Amino acid sequence: MKTAALIVAGGEGKRFGSPLPKQFVKLNGKEIFIRSVELFYQSSLIDCVVLVMHPDWVARALSILKNYGLKRVEVVAGGESRQQSVHKGLNALSRYKPHKVMIHDAARPLFNANQIEEILSYVKPGKGAVIAEKITDTIYQAEDGILLKVLDRRKLWKAQTPQCFIFEEILRAHEKALSDHFLDATDDATLYMKYGGEVTLLSSRSPNFKITAQTDLQIAESYLIKLEE
Repeated sequence: MKTAALIVAGGEGKRFGSPLPKQFVKLNGKEIFIRSVELFYQSSLIDCVVLVMHPDWVARALSILKNYGLKRVEVVAGGESRQQSVHKGLNALSRYKPHKVMIHDAARPLFNANQIEEILSYVKPGKGAVIAEKITDTIYQAEDGILLKVLDRRKLWKAQTPQCFIFEEILRAHEKALSDHFLDATDDATLYMKYGGEVTLLSSRSPNFKITAQTDLQIAESYLIKLEE
């Protein structure tokens, strides 16, 4: 049974404040998206990898992948939203006929690949598995800067990736969302649950934050330096 990895790097990274999309910025000498691709490409548990990239940057991505010897990565052009980009990536994966798929944000290059096996073990028909982070801070719900109520943090998690599902089930959820004109999902587990799936949350074994700003890049660099010491 094949397992596929779908790496999503379709955004333009405008919040990062760089002339290059953040996925092309180097983290300790290596492009962020390359670090994320390698997590899955180098795993014996992953049979095929598809990278979704903004249409304007597909050629550059292919060139960089070739330089790193990552020849078995298929690159497809993304859509106008993350949901559309994932759907395009899933359609590209269809020809490989995978049994399971792991969907991962390219901007989370610090994920611990040793956790892939654990995540896959939770994925069964009707059940997906998602890496997430338990909330430890007090969380306010507010409107126009006015506190409305304090949420119960014991029940709150921050969504992360990878998110793993039976391939045909998550593809079907995306296609149903499209036919229902539900087009603004920023999270695949949201779609999966919307159409009847159950999701198990697993804590990450490593820092797994999304690199969004320059400060995130600096923190990630410090973390990698400590690992190498």
